[in-house]
Amino acid sequence: METVNPAPPQLQNAHGYLDRVIRELRNLENPQKNTLVTVLQYLSDHLRSTRQEIVALRPEGSGGQMFGTTADELEEIVTETARAANRFMDAAEAVEKVAAQAEPAIAGALMDAVTNIYEASAFQDITGQRITKIVRGLQSMESKLSSLVSAFGPLEEPCESGAPQGDAALLNGPQLNKNAHSQTDIDALFESLG
Repeated sequence: METVNPAPPQLQNAHGYLDRVIRELRNLENPQKNTLVTVLQYLSDHLRSTRQEIVALRPEGSGGQMFGTTADELEEIVTETARAANRFMDAAEAVEKVAAQAEPAIAGALMDAVTNIYEASAFQDITGQRITKIVRGLQSMESKLSSLVSAFGPLEEPCESGAPQGDAALLNGPQLNKNAHSQTDIDALFESLG
């Protein structure tokens, strides 16, 4: 027998329902209703505010991802740091080969420098591990927020775009490699321009 997971509870109209109950309670003539009305009004306002805050977390054009770009940027840092560390190691190996052919005093100084390069290159592994932990944390938060978004149902888009405008929109740093155009694409573009 197959187990069917129940659909997540939908809260999209919870504040509307609470608002109706509050209106009905206010029409009652019982003086003890005020505490309940106050609590229900707080819950309704809090639900409405939470929905707006969740909508504000989603960047425009993100396709629902809240931290996807941030995680991609951090993963790109890990990749570029690893690439740079490999270049350091290649350069250190080249210096080692030269040191093997040098006179003893020079060879010793070169090998000391190479050892320092190898020791300093440990930063790449440590930063990679720490950034990977941060990416996992962001992914976990995104998963939990997505679950909350699912419980709230479809969210309305934010009224005001938080995206930078004018010159600020141009100052977004280096692009991710996955979004980069190849040199062939760039050459084809220039050829098409004449």
